[in-house]
Amino acid sequence: MKKLLSPRDSKQLFCCLLFLLVLFGSYKGIAQSNTYSDAFIENCIREVYKNKADEFVFNSNSKRLSVIKDLFNNRFKIDTYKQAYESKGLTKLSSVGLVNKYNSGLARDASFNPSTFNPLKYQLDIFPSNTVMYKVDNSNYVIIIKPSRNK
Repeated sequence: MKKLLSPRDSKQLFCCLLFLLVLFGSYKGIAQSNTYSDAFIENCIREVYKNKADEFVFNSNSKRLSVIKDLFNNRFKIDTYKQAYESKGLTKLSSVGLVNKYNSGLARDASFNPSTFNPLKYQLDIFPSNTVMYKVDNSNYVIIIKPSRNK
């Protein structure tokens, strides 16, 4: 029976496939790290800050906008609930207050939708020293917030 590939060709093919696998894995990680558009983040900010959004976030010399973008793009994640989370004693989202100082009409979401959830409207610990998690009531979701790398 005739061999299809020489040992040298097999090694080169293996290296090439390994390289492509690593490259694809790296690209996938980068592509998934920014899942929120600037427009979505702006809408979340405006929902919470209302007519103070420009003054406190967008036209401000503070770093609020960059901190909020870092939260959305690097530290905030919605995950499906896993059995491993049961021992963590998670806080339920329903027990967390609203950030309604600038928008008195702000209300809790009637139902949870991971693609439209605004973490800014809840009094979540967005500057934890360790990763924090919140259980979304009556759902199969957990909100995860990682510590900031820019302390």
